[in-house]
Amino acid sequence: MNEENLIKIAEELNQERKLYADLANALPSGIYRLRVFNEKSLFEENWASTANAPYVVEFVNERFCQILDIEWRDFEVNPGLINELIYGEDRAEFIRLNVEANLNIIPFIWEGRIINKDKIIWVQFISIPRVLTNKDIMWTGTLNDITERKKAEQLILSQNQELKKLNAEKDKFFSIIAHDMKSPVNSIKGFSELLIELVEDRDYEKIKEFAGIILLSTNRAISLLTNLLEWSQSQSGRMAFNPEYFELNSVLNEVVLLFNGNAEQKFIKIVNEIDAGVKINADKRMIGSVLRNLISNAIKFTNPGGKITITTVIEENEIVISVADTGVGIKKERLDKLFSISESYSTQGTQKEKGTGLGLILSKEFVEKHNGKIRAESTVGVGTVFYVSLPLSV
Repeated sequence: MNEENLIKIAEELNQERKLYADLANALPSGIYRLRVFNEKSLFEENWASTANAPYVVEFVNERFCQILDIEWRDFEVNPGLINELIYGEDRAEFIRLNVEANLNIIPFIWEGRIINKDKIIWVQFISIPRVLTNKDIMWTGTLNDITERKKAEQLILSQNQELKKLNAEKDKFFSIIAHDMKSPVNSIKGFSELLIELVEDRDYEKIKEFAGIILLSTNRAISLLTNLLEWSQSQSGRMAFNPEYFELNSVLNEVVLLFNGNAEQKFIKIVNEIDAGVKINADKRMIGSVLRNLISNAIKFTNPGGKITITTVIEENEIVISVADTGVGIKKERLDKLFSISESYSTQGTQKEKGTGLGLILSKEFVEKHNGKIRAESTVGVGTVFYVSLPLSV
């Protein structure tokens, strides 16, 4: 073979090499080829080293360098650069799989983190082996940046865990509601049966007493069902939010009227200290629900002869509504858990009234819908004050 033919063959080989590089650079994945030295590949300490790495990188495309944020010449300075880039916590698995793949001549598949210049990304290596005549192993593979996929997977995992938690909390909560619903319904049924007997005996005093108990039980059942319906609408996004300017007393007076019977049964005085003409910009239905639940709660946990006081104060750009009672109070460790569905459980009032805590959870949702806040302060044996802070303009 003369010199001219050798030059021609060399030119053709060089052209093929360039075409191969063009093809590799056109691909969306990183492409690499590395040679693993047979005599070094089975020792884990070599894979953990950068100075004595058991391989040499023979080819990478442009995308490979882009993903790792390196340049081709970096491999000339540091042949074991890939080992150096593996994130510390992921390195042991990277080493183990490399030794296993080279020992058994099986495909190498690894997903893990790379850290370079304080930036961490998730990558996936997939490569296949070919044993050469000198027993070295040539690995040809792809490198892909899977950071966004990992973020999506983590988000889905987090959402699934949160969904499981919420479902468990709701299951627990609904079991409490079902249990507490029995109490007023059983009272209505039992005292209705007694009324039938008393009508025949014409014992009007007892009839009046039992009718009052039936009324209270009915109100409790209605209150529970109303909260449940509103909470369901809120969770499903079916409750419209319609803020408007209105006098606060127009809603408060209706709520107080609703609970006058309950308060009178326990000789509790409800005092409205809100000045006439005080207006707020809010959803009337939601604020009515908040006041209804706070006053109902205050009546339940206030001993007979107690007092409930409703006031307002303007603080900068918000109005603060307070509902204070002279009730039994709440222990400090319970205060932060009042508005959490996961901490909700059945409680009894001063006269064994049932309650699930749904009203406070619902109140928190409605207040936050207005970009407001709700909190409680309490002293055991003295009473509790609930504060609802609402912006003057929603």
